[in-house]
Parts: sequence; C-alpha cells; structure tokens
Amino acid sequence: MPQPGAGGFGMNWADVGRIIGAAAPTVGTLLGGPAGAAVGALVSSALNAPNDPEAVSTILATNPDAMVKVQELQTNAKVQLQQLAVTAENNRLQAEAAQYAAEAADRDSARKLAAAQPRDIVRPVVTGLILLGTLLIIAAVFMGWNKEILTDPTASLTVGTVIGLWFGELKQVMGFWFGMTKESQKQNAAITEFAVAPGTVTRTDK
Repeated sequence: MPQPGAGGFGMNWADVGRIIGAAAPTVGTLLGGPAGAAVGALVSSALNAPNDPEAVSTILATNPDAMVKVQELQTNAKVQLQQLAVTAENNRLQAEAAQYAAEAADRDSARKLAAAQPRDIVRPVVTGLILLGTLLIIAAVFMGWNKEILTDPTASLTVGTVIGLWFGELKQVMGFWFGMTKESQKQNAAITEFAVAPGTVTRTDK
C-alpha cells in the first residue's frame, strides 16, 4: 500500500512547499523542484520530525513555532540550500542529455538500417501517411470540420489524446529523416502540448 509522501496518494514535498512558501519562499520553491527530497530532509531535521511530508505538514499545522524554525533554516542554511539546488539541476540536465544521446543513437541506427535496404517502401509509405494525416488534422481544426466533436467535453478529451499521439509520431518521423536538435525536440513537445490543451484544439466545459 502506498505510503503518504512516498509516491502514493498522500502529501508530497511540493505540497509542503506551497504551505511554507509565503513564510520561507526559498525553501518552498526548492521543495517543489528536483531538490525537493533533499530539502525536505533538512526541513524534517530542523523540525525534529520524521522525514515524511505528511508528518512535516502536521507539525506545521499544529506547532506555531514550526514555521519560525523553517525561516531560521532558510537563513542559516542558505549556502547549503543553493548547493542542493545546483546539484539537483545538474543531475537533471545530465539525465536529459543522456536521454537525448540515446534517442539520437537509436535514430542513427535506424537510418543506417534504412540505407542498407534501398528498396524498402515501408518507411516512405508510413512517412507519407503521417504527413497526410497531419495536414488533415490541421485542416479539420482550422476549417471547423466536426466542430460538434471538438466542442463536446467528453469527445474532445479523446480527440485531444489522439492528436497528441499523432503529433508525437510526426516528431519521430521528422527526426528520422531530417535529424533533430535538442531545441527542436523541445519545440515539438510544446506544439504537442498545445494541441491537446483544453481551450485550444479541444475544449472542456466547466
């Protein structure tokens, strides 16, 4: 059974960060970021609490002096908090770079395989179908085709999911044939997110 604050359904460090954000903004911000677990351990230690978001939030709610201790932590451990933030960000960037390198190697391997099979028509046909489908999706959205489906709160969720998956495949196809920089990968992700966001291509009623 999932434990609170440990990936289950309970409170997490980002929730604690929102609680203390007004009184200790630096600690609150770090709790909601990649250094959240490490900063949470510092907060727990300062409050003499178990290293658990649920326990920390309970102490913050019941002990008036708890928030003062968190503010003191923010002042006294400023350098340590900055180091944790920098370390967490470096780890995130390294993981992101490693993932991109793995994806680039996979695309390069696929290209070499395609070059060794000059009569293969599967890849060009799949590419053509993906591009044709993308053009039809764009036309359907901007020309108002099937407007009833796009504005229906239930159907729009399904449509948005399908569009998101389709644009994800388009990204892979374009990356295969033309290569993909790290920035273009982020741009494609942003375009896909826009396509499935309520109020853009799809709509949900409140």
